[in-house]
Amino acid sequence: MPDFQAIEESAGFRELMRRKKAFLVPTTVLFLGLYLLFNVIISYTNLLDATFIGDISWVWVFAFGLFAMTWILVTVYMKRAAKFDEMARETLVEFNYDKEENR
Repeated sequence: MPDFQAIEESAGFRELMRRKKAFLVPTTVLFLGLYLLFNVIISYTNLLDATFIGDISWVWVFAFGLFAMTWILVTVYMKRAAKFDEMARETLVEFNYDKEENR
């Protein structure tokens, strides 16, 4: 059984958690902030009712922008998650917990 207390106190694990928080907190705030902003704007103002092109209003542009933002954030997270996984693996190797039979 691994010594979880020692792993948690290791420099590698602390760096992993620091980097994950530095990435996840701002992206979560951005994601939730824009989604909530969209609902507030369309519910309480007429800012996005203006025409963008032809019959397409700014509401549609903002809404499709939210979809694009979601896909971009997912793609960026997938790339970062690979780095986070590698950092976690290195920390486990440091504590001789890298073999499949140890899991």
